[in-house]
Amino acid sequence: MIGLYIAYLLKANTSLTALVPAGNIYPYICNENTKLPAIIYTIDSLIPEYTKDGWVHDVCAFSVESFSADYSNLQLISRQVRAALELKTGTYKGMTIWSILLVGQDEEGYLDGFSNKLYFEVKISDY
Repeated sequence: MIGLYIAYLLKANTSLTALVPAGNIYPYICNENTKLPAIIYTIDSLIPEYTKDGWVHDVCAFSVESFSADYSNLQLISRQVRAALELKTGTYKGMTIWSILLVGQDEEGYLDGFSNKLYFEVKISDY
């Protein structure tokens, strides 16, 4: 369910979709012939937390990887991905989200482009 919220937030950011078409934002993998720029988001882990009274919340780690043939454009995209997600709190389709936080970042270069991967964590307290 958190993946749907991530996609919603990314696609709702018009500054981001001006750089990356909403049709180029994918969960886990993109189509083989997708033209850059593109974004792939993944759920990396979900760890439940309990007290002796029972379940309290889940801590979800996820990442968003952006791809572009142009490094300067990649930086603009990464900035908007962060703006779309960081510190977002609320309820989405019955799920209570507590403040999405950026926790890390990686970059890589390829023969035909560049990638930036942002790592996030969020607490989910209701489904």
